[in-house]
Amino acid sequence: MRHGALPLYEQILFDVLIPPAGTAVWWLMSRGWSSAMGTTDSHAVRGWTQSGFWILLCAAYILMFSITIYGCLT
Repeated sequence: MRHGALPLYEQILFDVLIPPAGTAVWWLMSRGWSSAMGTTDSHAVRGWTQSGFWILLCAAYILMFSITIYGCLT
């Protein structure tokens, strides 16, 4: 087993905390962009932002934990 830059418990903590933070930044930027474009009241934009948030959060969790598992197995 190859050791990574962080111990396993720190890597798991990193995997749990970083995806929500990154997704929150994406959400804030998308809300700012829709506000600048004047489309904050649009039902379609709100739906796209909400579904995009959950899709991005799930994808980030899958990616982070996959990388950690791969690092532990190699």
